[in-house]
Amino acid sequence: MLLILLLDLAVFSAVKGREIACDTVPDNGEVEITAEGVYTFTCKSSNYTLIGASSARCKDGVLNIHHLPTCVRKTPRKTSVTARYKDFICEEEAIERRTAALIEVLKEAQCWEAGTCTIKETSNKCHDGELIVQVQFHTLNTEAHNNIEAVTNAMKQKHKAKSNRQKRFDFSDFDDATTEDVDTDGCSAGYITNSDNTCTACTAGTYAPEEGTSCLLCPIGEYQPSSLAKSCIECEEGTTTESKGSEEQWECIGTCQLPGVVHKGVYKVDNEEQAAGASVPFGSKVILSCNDGYKFDDAANFEMSCENPASTFYNTCYKVTMLPDENIYQLQTETAYVTCSAETPHDIIGFHIVHENKFNVVAGGDREFEDGVAKQIFRVTSEKGAVGKIKCMADVMEDFFETSNDEITVALVDVSIKPAAGMIANVGEAVTITALVSYDDLIRAQFSWKKNGQTYRVFSDSQSTIENSQFFKSEVVFGSVRFDDQATYSVTVKVTDPNGNPGLVKEEHSALSVRGFIRHPSDDIGRTYIVYLEGHNVKLTCTYQGMGESDALLWVDEFNKVIHKEWQTSEEEEEKGVTTSIIQFEEWPEDVGADKLKCAVFNGADILVESQRVILISHGYEVKMGSDVHAAPGEDAQLECTASSPEDLEHPPTVTWYKKNIDGEDIFLEDGHHFITNNKLDGTILASTLTVSGADKDDAGEYYCKAQYDKPVYIEILAKASIELSLTGTECDVSQHEIENGRIVNESVDGGKIVYTVKCNPGYWLSKGSGNQLYCDDDGSPVYPQCERVIIKANIVKHNDEGHLLKVSYESNSWNGNGTLCDDGWDDRAADIICKQNGFLHGKAASLTANEEDFVLTELHCPCGEIETLEHCSAARYEESELPCLPEEAAGVRCYNESLINRVTFLNARSTRKAYKLSMKIMVLKFGEPLGLRYLDSSSFTLTSSSDQSVELEIRKAIVKLQGDSVYAKLVARKPKGYKTPKSHCIQLAIEGPFQNQTFQQEYCFNK
Repeated sequence: MLLILLLDLAVFSAVKGREIACDTVPDNGEVEITAEGVYTFTCKSSNYTLIGASSARCKDGVLNIHHLPTCVRKTPRKTSVTARYKDFICEEEAIERRTAALIEVLKEAQCWEAGTCTIKETSNKCHDGELIVQVQFHTLNTEAHNNIEAVTNAMKQKHKAKSNRQKRFDFSDFDDATTEDVDTDGCSAGYITNSDNTCTACTAGTYAPEEGTSCLLCPIGEYQPSSLAKSCIECEEGTTTESKGSEEQWECIGTCQLPGVVHKGVYKVDNEEQAAGASVPFGSKVILSCNDGYKFDDAANFEMSCENPASTFYNTCYKVTMLPDENIYQLQTETAYVTCSAETPHDIIGFHIVHENKFNVVAGGDREFEDGVAKQIFRVTSEKGAVGKIKCMADVMEDFFETSNDEITVALVDVSIKPAAGMIANVGEAVTITALVSYDDLIRAQFSWKKNGQTYRVFSDSQSTIENSQFFKSEVVFGSVRFDDQATYSVTVKVTDPNGNPGLVKEEHSALSVRGFIRHPSDDIGRTYIVYLEGHNVKLTCTYQGMGESDALLWVDEFNKVIHKEWQTSEEEEEKGVTTSIIQFEEWPEDVGADKLKCAVFNGADILVESQRVILISHGYEVKMGSDVHAAPGEDAQLECTASSPEDLEHPPTVTWYKKNIDGEDIFLEDGHHFITNNKLDGTILASTLTVSGADKDDAGEYYCKAQYDKPVYIEILAKASIELSLTGTECDVSQHEIENGRIVNESVDGGKIVYTVKCNPGYWLSKGSGNQLYCDDDGSPVYPQCERVIIKANIVKHNDEGHLLKVSYESNSWNGNGTLCDDGWDDRAADIICKQNGFLHGKAASLTANEEDFVLTELHCPCGEIETLEHCSAARYEESELPCLPEEAAGVRCYNESLINRVTFLNARSTRKAYKLSMKIMVLKFGEPLGLRYLDSSSFTLTSSSDQSVELEIRKAIVKLQGDSVYAKLVARKPKGYKTPKSHCIQLAIEGPFQNQTFQQEYCFNK
């Protein structure tokens, strides 16, 4: 946005001495202030010319110029109009009338209304009947002169037309009128010629040479008090002006002389460069402006004053740099090296490292100075770790220091892990492994943990105050440590700058060993509150991991007194560091005063750690089983169990039943449809009955029950013995081994007797009338079904191009027949065997249409393995099949000697005098099924004459199209020159690569 200050001629001039206030505006001028803060001076009217500086800057309320520019009115040009009248009577009144009328007409010129022309004077002369009237104008530009000339020419045209329509002017005696530009020789010295040919007078402080086109400011060292000057006056020797455009002699003041040489910089006065060795007036502010990257007294622009001829002016700019020029990231125990250098024409006093008193800095050697460069190496260390910004400072001369333009971050980081030497923790303790990095807002820390080399999650990752110092902190926290927490924990710490740029990577390790009771005292089924019965053996076990070499694991009572070492045994697994202690007895010893035992780890006489307690209580609980039970198959069998206690039970026990399987495992019997439990309480005795509904062979075996008491603690008591459930009606000895060529596949109960279903092995059928059941007859003897060998044969009968139909036959001691095979269950395995039996190498199953429905077999199946005949194959008689076969469902085969068959069908073949022309269809079949082919071109075909194998025919043209699974090709092969075609002959065609890069040949014979 431009701020425009418009002031009239009466606006004040706020010039005080040589200082000009920023709000001062030239007379007849205006000021525009740009967004960049530049003050631009212009004149308000084109009738004025700006003399002096056209722009300035404002600082501290004062413009940076010493003379305010001036708007000078342009000197007008002179235009003269002369009108002549003839046959005029020279009377004064008539002359005045003609003069006034002429002026009125000339005022019709546009410049009159625009104010760019004015009448300076008029004159007339009358003699011998001729009147001459002259009107002289001041015109400010050429356009105004042209306006007057246009009006004059209009008068002349009206006179010629004898027009008298204009009442103000009498053309009766008018003769002629002319317009003349009086100023034709240009502006005089002391003036400048404007673009519109007007003249502007040069003001005081400026001058214009004879051929100048602008008013020039008097240079520094000269002045001019007068206007219209052609030159300026020099100041007396030893003095000069403070700026250009000086007007008075008093502006010539004393000077200072600048040094004759400047190193890496220039001098400036009022933002204008001054040559080295130049003189500048008293009071001048001299700036030593250093080149890019250089400074003096740590400033790129150093200001000095010209106070007297002896004023001091510095003339050297310095450049201080440091290496490395990138941030340093090292461990606190390491030393960082920094090199300071300064470009200087002379040696310096010394170097310093500027930092925040976080580091220990010492010189790493003597300072060097060579070829205009001073250097010094410093060693930077820290006792506790520190992060900070550092810079190099050069003491270039007395009381003058220069610092490096750039600073770097030095991070001597303290990275640690606690506990560093690892730790041993007891199971259940709270454990924390902490990784620490000394904190500073100039760095960031990232932590990644591993457990035994595998990535591990971080429980806590934060920044907090520890030991009065700030750290980045990451922790692995165990609220209650377990044995599987034992491992070596490693943390990788990445220290970066705040933007994530990499700095330092450090890995720390801490080993955690966990010791404690793997198993607190308990019995074999894990109980810690044990009710034992009289005469029962008591065996308690506790296991501890992490014992020292001189430690011992012993059983103690509730007063920590070791009890009966002779009952205690100890086992050790050295590789795992595990120790197990067992105490075993049949009767509670009288010398042990309490029934609360525990394990303790001793080191000498001192107890290091104690286990939880196990409580032993002796009560008269008893669980008894009833008598063995015998039941017929299919009948319900009832088994009895009782649970008793010496006291009335507040809560009766819960009784559950179990059965041992053939592997001796206890199988819980869930109450439901087959096993039904009924419990009845009578005083202190709970009677439980287990009903086995519809008992069968699988139900026979050992049964027992378990009583579960809730008071005083949860107690499980097993019956001392078990009861046997056996089934009657299976007195005869039935053996799988007695079944020849068959096997038992099912078992059922029929009329209280167990009946087995038998299935014959492959290649065998049940004899006619034998049935498929194995059972015991009324005499108690086993009755076995008979399996007899059946021979199945198959012959192939040509059916069509699609394959061969099968004719099968079967024969055994009691069965025979022949006919067609149904395709139910028909597969390639059996088809391949049949084709090989009939002299082929391969075979595939097919479904064909039979001429008559004479199906005799179905479900022909051959087992896997190396078999070559149908001897081991099984089939079912068609009459036993549940699914009928249609005529088009007859089993057939496709037999092949090659798995791949290449088939070429010649559609057309011609032999001309010069060439062979062939068209053909190409297919490749695998087991009779067409395969997809790749594209062929002329290079895929080779044509040779069979009468002379050495003659290879050149194939000049080949058109190949891929259509479905076939390739159609047209070939034109040129016969060699001089080749004589026999009347009857054959040609050999070789085709390369229609499928899997195979090549095959096909012959075609011509007969004439």
